[in-house]
Amino acid sequence: MKALIERQLYRPAVVLPLLVLMRLMVTLDFNLMQVTFVVVMKGSQYMFQAVFRHRHDRGDAQPLQVHAMHDETCHC
Repeated sequence: MKALIERQLYRPAVVLPLLVLMRLMVTLDFNLMQVTFVVVMKGSQYMFQAVFRHRHDRGDAQPLQVHAMHDETCHC
C-alpha cells in the first residue's frame, strides 16, 4: 500500500497543483465562490495565452500596420 501511494502521489504533476489549490483556499479563507472565480479566471488566462501563442507559432498573426493618418504603428 505504501508503495502504491508513493508511486501515485509523489509526482509533481499531481502534488504541485494540489498544493497551489490548497494555498489559494487558505489565502481566500476557504470561500469557494472566490476560489472558483480565481480558478476560472486563471484558466481563461492560460487558454487565451495558449491560443495566441499557437497562432503566433503558426504564422497566422497579422503583421503590424502603419496608420494612414499619422504614420504610427497600429495593432489592427
